[in-house]
Amino acid sequence: MKTKITALSSLLFLTVFTSCTSFLTPAIMGNNMGYIPKAMGADTIKTLTTVSASYAGSISPNAGTAFELGMANISRSHTFEKSNISYGIFGYAGKASDGDHNDNAEYLKNYYPSFKKSVSGIGLRFSTGFHNTSANGNTDFRYINFENSLSFEGGDYANFRQEVYSNHIPDYVAVSNKKTILTTGLSTEVIWRARFDHEIRHAFRFFIGGTPNFANSFRSGAKANDFINGKNSMGWVFNYFLYIHRFSLSYEMADNVNYAQKISLGYSFR
Repeated sequence: MKTKITALSSLLFLTVFTSCTSFLTPAIMGNNMGYIPKAMGADTIKTLTTVSASYAGSISPNAGTAFELGMANISRSHTFEKSNISYGIFGYAGKASDGDHNDNAEYLKNYYPSFKKSVSGIGLRFSTGFHNTSANGNTDFRYINFENSLSFEGGDYANFRQEVYSNHIPDYVAVSNKKTILTTGLSTEVIWRARFDHEIRHAFRFFIGGTPNFANSFRSGAKANDFINGKNSMGWVFNYFLYIHRFSLSYEMADNVNYAQKISLGYSFR
């Protein structure tokens, strides 16, 4: 999986966690701020309901734990003259793994043993913001949106993190016990439709935000403690969105605690 996911350099997060420390983070981090499709300001129908399926991959900081997730998403959005509001629910399942260790006694003084664990969870999404429509109606500038995600993680991997957290932690390991993850922040977006076919649209979105008190959820070994003390979880998400006659594709990359990429295929009802 590590060969499938390209780790993206983020000035925001790489300045937070840079070391030889191995991190056990929640699996959904980096993939919990997905794109929510919205009707454009010039559309006759202002409400949009979208169902989609996603494949997501990510890796924790410093080339640590690798995650593969399948996700199902449903959202609903309402577009008004100068504002919009959206909400949705998502579920995910997959695996977390780290199989690169030799697991001899000397190694286990510093790091955790190799593992492959199941991951599952559900989450809620909410966003609201303001936009401006161009004079010809072909472009919306969604200049500021307040976005939030609340998710609840379960599965064997979440239990494994709890077990590591509650016992002696190897020297170069940092582990979070968070199972409830609230991520919040701001985004900006531009979306435009083709001049001769208004049912073909392109959008770019950029989100910046974090998970409050995330660093406080860690315990660490003696050698890792200095690298997480007083840190935060600020990160970013970038989306490209393509809509063609109710079918959509979204490509996403993120450095939001975990380094992540996701592709989603969807269908919208009006």
